[in-house]
Amino acid sequence: MIPTRDHAWTRSHHTATALLLTGVMIGVAAASAQAQRLELSVAPRTITFPSTDPDAAPLVVSPPVQVTYRIRQNGNSPWSLTILAGGDLISGSATVDISNVSWVASPAPPFQNGTLSKTVAQRLASGTGNETPARHGQVTFRLANSWTYSTGVYTQVVVFTLTAP
Repeated sequence: MIPTRDHAWTRSHHTATALLLTGVMIGVAAASAQAQRLELSVAPRTITFPSTDPDAAPLVVSPPVQVTYRIRQNGNSPWSLTILAGGDLISGSATVDISNVSWVASPAPPFQNGTLSKTVAQRLASGTGNETPARHGQVTFRLANSWTYSTGVYTQVVVFTLTAP
């Protein structure tokens, strides 16, 4: 059957997706130096993608996430901010591969765009030395929208890690 003006096909697709965001700091100090002092905050802690028609919005954009970091007593050592998903997006027994979630970040540099992974931490930002006063960035997550996703409420945890080895 070919849809006509009088018999248009409609599709029902109600899917909500939430990412729970958390931050971790890891600093290692040389024996003769004071420990690095790392500060990291991510807000909001939970983001939700709006439920939309995949034909109208093949890419669903989250509200922006503010990332604030500060690095002290780091000398000229490199630092890195990475993100890692705890797994695929999950709704009961249904899953959506986490690689369907990408991000756009600014300012560039030190931030860079990328795609979430559940196996390898992805670099979000990096630099060298101290970052004082605190620096701010913005990350906007994007979900590749598809009719193939089962209806449901999908969630996953994403961990932001700031390191200064």
